[in-house]
Amino acid sequence: MSLRVHKPASPLSEYVEFMWRAANSGALPSRQRVYPNGAMALVIHLKKPTVTYFIDNDPYTFRVPLLAGPYSRSFEIDPSQSTAVIGVLFRPGVGRMLFPIAPHELHNTDIALSELCPGAADRLLNDVCSAPSEHAQFLVVEQYFIRKLANAAPIHPVVRYAVEQLSCDSRVRSVRKIQLDTGLSHTRFIQLFREHVGLTPKLFRRVRRFHALLDQITKGIPVNWAQLAAQCGYFDQAHLIRDFRAFAGITPLEYSRAMPDSDVRSLAAAIES
Repeated sequence: MSLRVHKPASPLSEYVEFMWRAANSGALPSRQRVYPNGAMALVIHLKKPTVTYFIDNDPYTFRVPLLAGPYSRSFEIDPSQSTAVIGVLFRPGVGRMLFPIAPHELHNTDIALSELCPGAADRLLNDVCSAPSEHAQFLVVEQYFIRKLANAAPIHPVVRYAVEQLSCDSRVRSVRKIQLDTGLSHTRFIQLFREHVGLTPKLFRRVRRFHALLDQITKGIPVNWAQLAAQCGYFDQAHLIRDFRAFAGITPLEYSRAMPDSDVRSLAAAIES
C-alpha cells in the first residue's frame, strides 16, 4: 500500500491535523483495526461510491465522501477496499465549525457528506477525482475547507482552552481544575465541551491518553508496560490494561503481537516529522 501524508499550511493547519492519501491495489480481503483519537475526519474514496467498516463483525456502509464522528472505540476496515482514499483529520472541536451537525450526534458513527451538504459533496468528489495529480488533489481539498472557514464561527474559547489542556500532556490537571479555570459551572462546561467536541471532557481525556500510548508503542521500541503506564499518566499497569481494552477492543499483549504494519508506522513517523 502506498501512503502519503500532507500537512496544510496556515491558516488551515490551525484546524486540520493532517491529510493523507492511501492507495492499495491487489491486496487480499482482510481486516485492519482502526483506533480512536477523539477527533472527526472526512474520508473520500476516489474509485468507490461507498465505504464499509465493521464493528463487532457487523458491517456498516456509507456513501462517500463521509464525515466520521469522534470515536471512542475501535472498528475494522478491509484494506483491499481502499483502492484510492483521501482523508482529512480535523483538530478536536473543528467539526462543529464546518458542518451543520452536532459532533455528539456522530459519536462512534459516520454520515454521508451528501446528507449535510448535497451539492457541495458532489462537487468536492468530482473536483478531487478530476485533479491531475496527488498534490493537486490535496490542494482541491484544502481550497474546499478554506472556503468553508471564511464563513465559519470560531471555536468557542472555552472549548479551545479545554482541548489544549486535555491534549497537551497525559498527566494534565484534573478536568475539575480546568472547569474552574473557565469560570463555568460543572454542568455548563461539560455540555459546552460535548456540543463542540462530541465527547465529554473526561472521555476525551481518556481517549487522548490512549492515543498517546499508541504513539509510544508504534515507534517500534521494546515496551516496558509498567514504565509506560506511569509515563502516560495511568495509575498503574492494571489501569492501562482496562482502558486499552475499552478503546482498542483487545489487550496490550494482543496489540503488540499484531503490531501495525510498516505503513502504519510510516504514517506515525510522517505525522511527527
